[in-house]
Amino acid sequence: MTHVERAARVASVPLRVAVFSHGTVAPPAARAYRDELELFTGAGRLGYDGAWVRQFHFRHRDAPDRGGLPSPFVFFAALAERTSTLRLGVGAVTLPHEDPVRVAEDAAVLDALSGGRVELGVANGGGPETFDVFAPDLVDADREHRRAAFDGRLARLLGALRGESLGSGTALLQPDGAALLDRVWDATLTAESAEVAAARGHGVLVGTTQTVPAEVTAAAYLAALPDGVTPRVALSTAIYPARDRETALREARDGIEAKYAWGETFLPPATTLAEKAASLNLHYGTADDIAESIASKPYSRFATQLNVQVDDGYRDVGARADALALFAEQVVPRIGGVLAHEAVAA
Repeated sequence: MTHVERAARVASVPLRVAVFSHGTVAPPAARAYRDELELFTGAGRLGYDGAWVRQFHFRHRDAPDRGGLPSPFVFFAALAERTSTLRLGVGAVTLPHEDPVRVAEDAAVLDALSGGRVELGVANGGGPETFDVFAPDLVDADREHRRAAFDGRLARLLGALRGESLGSGTALLQPDGAALLDRVWDATLTAESAEVAAARGHGVLVGTTQTVPAEVTAAAYLAALPDGVTPRVALSTAIYPARDRETALREARDGIEAKYAWGETFLPPATTLAEKAASLNLHYGTADDIAESIASKPYSRFATQLNVQVDDGYRDVGARADALALFAEQVVPRIGGVLAHEAVAA
């Protein structure tokens, strides 16, 4: 598929805009989770298409004041009761840590409760602590072994959703999850994993930090996608609005430094704060600055959905909500995105 053909295929799909949160919390967790629920509910009123969360397990002794969201289905059950049209995107369940049939059950129950609003993202990967707790047989496994384990779990998940017999008897998934098969997404870091996702007919979740440039991952996906399958490329889009770019960098400094330190081993080399922001694909400054920055990136032409992130550098949840409002009201019209305006009544 040529460059022009890939662009034309993406251009035929309206550009949706959703909110993505890493769900990083500080104690008390109850307050933090309620804040996230309010943030997403407000995003629904602004017309955002969906709410996406990342699954993170555990607190750590060296960072006792930070944690994440280990149970996205439980969280989304609460959000489903507060909204009526907002898509509920799990981005993503790390399958090597999970029983795939239980994931299928949780997703199917949430889909039934929410009226068919679940978007089910899955991911390979994990760290030493999570493998030690959930999958000790994979602690010392090499990349190929872990990939095979993921593929096996994914096959079991998809088989359960398709209605295949579970175990050696006549057990079937309850409730039926077949509708979710058209709403599965793979978290991808490389061109190879994107090609595999395309062959499955899945969507791809492309993060702000990739082992290869995001446009390489997205282009590989589109080139491998079978004819007749609608492209689904969700691109994480970190923003930090301010009255000018210098102010944005100054206010977001701590968040930029922390995020870059986390990914320094695989991110492009950077010394200045502006270079680090660029390596993190952070769009910052005025609404015009943000719109121009997004439009200028080579990966943007491949996106069918922008997953807007307002996680790093913000002083509080109110500032994050204000950033989402500015993006919806001033940036989206400039970049040709589509907000689900019927969601205003959610």
